Amino acid sequence: MYTFCYLMFAIPMQMATNPLPLGLLIILIGLLAVVLAYITFEVYLAWSLFRYSVKRAKKDDSADTAYVPEETLDWYKTVEEKKKDLFSRPHENWEMEHDGLTLRGIFFPAQEQNLSTRFAGGCAVVVHGWRDVRFSRAIDVILYLDSGFSVFVPFLRGHEPSGGKYIDLGCHYRKDLFAWIDQIRARSDNESPSFYILDGLSMGAATVLTTSGDDDLPRDVRAILADCGYSSFLEQGKWMIRGMKPIIRYPAFFFTLGFLRIIMGYKKSDPTPLTQVAKASVPIMIIHGEDDLFVPPPMGKKLHDACASELKDFWLVSGAKHAMSQRVAGDEYLARKLAFIEEALKRASDERGHS
Repeated sequence: MYTFCYLMFAIPMQMATNPLPLGLLIILIGLLAVVLAYITFEVYLAWSLFRYSVKRAKKDDSADTAYVPEETLDWYKTVEEKKKDLFSRPHENWEMEHDGLTLRGIFFPAQEQNLSTRFAGGCAVVVHGWRDVRFSRAIDVILYLDSGFSVFVPFLRGHEPSGGKYIDLGCHYRKDLFAWIDQIRARSDNESPSFYILDGLSMGAATVLTTSGDDDLPRDVRAILADCGYSSFLEQGKWMIRGMKPIIRYPAFFFTLGFLRIIMGYKKSDPTPLTQVAKASVPIMIIHGEDDLFVPPPMGKKLHDACASELKDFWLVSGAKHAMSQRVAGDEYLARKLAFIEEALKRASDERGHS
């Protein structure tokens, strides 16, 4: 940057009083052109990174599967089959006006044949990941319904069919989830859920973790479950571009942060999953795939270690890649989640009994 300023300002002033030899002048003009080209390239790269990260997700976007592992593609096929089962069950399409946007989601009422289970009366808010407009959490929804829960699945802002021009990587709008819980209460009349759990995957995991230490977290949220969430969008961004040469990586990241601040309003002082779990008291379970290359496993461990909740758990799923822990762990995935929720409910009951 010093070199650029020198070329732009100091040299022209010097030339005005002491003209330079033609050869040296050509060299300096060439250097200036190189510096300008370098900065232009870095700004363009930063803009491309920004757009890639936060561009609105639409249902008709073509999915590039060229670099998707075969096991992940097989999982997608399984999910598509489960979606047919899920949407054959009773459900309601909801929408609300919030913060100047129309937000949408789908509510699945608890099924009558499961109302005698130990989780009857509970509502699971199941939150999707980055750019997920395919309803890939259908399997989770079915498992919760079969366990006696009602389930609400919000479409996060920036994801069709909800409004929003940009995807909220920084979890600025985590309180959209609180607004949805208010909607569930208002629409449930006398059958309002007795407790809620928040369950998020990937970016959805980061979102629910960022609610954990929020002063406005509803008191009837009994547990938060987060699978492969990142500790902060800043750390995740650094991880994603780690393969670039330093001379390209550092300026591009600097300009990308500038776009995020100017356009999205993000600041370094914003709450992150990591800072919020450090203030949390709600029970938190963190799951992470051991072979996750998209969000590295140490982030999950870091989140668990920082978590202030008395009841917390960290499960590193051997052999699982990003968002594939359920596929790898099979029945154990749900069993461990339900065991954690049951313990959280027991503790909440004991606390109410002692108060």
